[in-house]
Amino acid sequence: MTSLIKPVMLSPTAITGALLYTVTLAPPSIKDPILQTLRQYVSPTSISRAVIALQGLFALGLLRRLNKFLSELAQNSFRWSSERSRYDWPNEIAVVTGAASGFGRLLAIGLASHGIKVMALDLAPALPADMQSDKRIAYYQCDVTDPDAVNDVASRIVAEHGNPSILINNAGISLTSKLVDTKPKDVQKIFGVNVFSHYYTVAAFVPAIIAQKKGHVITIASMTSFVAFSPLVAYSSTKAAVLSFHEGLTTEMHQAAPEVKTTLVHPTWSATGMIKGRQADTIKKSGADVMDPQIVSDAIVKQILSGRDKQVIVAPGAEWLSTLRAWPHWISRPLINASGRLDQLSG
Repeated sequence: MTSLIKPVMLSPTAITGALLYTVTLAPPSIKDPILQTLRQYVSPTSISRAVIALQGLFALGLLRRLNKFLSELAQNSFRWSSERSRYDWPNEIAVVTGAASGFGRLLAIGLASHGIKVMALDLAPALPADMQSDKRIAYYQCDVTDPDAVNDVASRIVAEHGNPSILINNAGISLTSKLVDTKPKDVQKIFGVNVFSHYYTVAAFVPAIIAQKKGHVITIASMTSFVAFSPLVAYSSTKAAVLSFHEGLTTEMHQAAPEVKTTLVHPTWSATGMIKGRQADTIKKSGADVMDPQIVSDAIVKQILSGRDKQVIVAPGAEWLSTLRAWPHWISRPLINASGRLDQLSG
């Protein structure tokens, strides 16, 4: 309970509300001594202006909280309740693609720590030792760009463990290359892993999820879904594609089975295998931070356990990028052009 109360008490809206109440609506025994003390240092006009400023800040804070509440309600298909009570975590099965490293590895471990059975899919010959020792994690070597391979693994999972209720489309690769230098085979490969695999896994696993009217599909996108950085156009294009894919999936789930939850995740730069060597230094020099991937994994696991739909942006200080396309071009275009500072990533 304390963990819930403390953030509320320290929120700007709570602080401005408390100050406004103290100087306007509080009982005279509280309000008058405070106002008398203030008048010793500032003029009545200044106090009146301060009250007006507090009223404005408090109103903006309330609007911000209302906007957040309504947005989260809309993302949850305007359903007040959570589906969490319908889940028995030790009997739930999660499929995680790209599970041998990066976000996938952390997600598999995180879900298993809550008792969930994890079906880990990856191209690697084997999982890391710490994952192999976890009895709640089963490994299936699979090329998620091959629809036949995905269907075969799906059949094996159902036969050996049962129908999964959680699907995390996490598998992804990066490509740092200017457009004129990008080879067709590299474009085909990155779209195969980052985009087409989502179609294959959804086709293989989601029909059963819809039939049981219980489940959660998680799509790992990126902050580059919203803006294409100059040496990462191919990668950004795939993440914009999965943003659109997920929006369509969410619409179809709302129509076919609103009980099925969908979550879209947009992490910023994270210290996974995609960022190699000097690339982290280049990113930091551009003014951005490279985040601990555990922060992203924890946010995703928390969202799954909540039993709600949501678009999760994990980009401290850079959340505003998600709104960039709504800005006037004379503001947004220079900001997008500034991405040229990351050109050294491809060097």
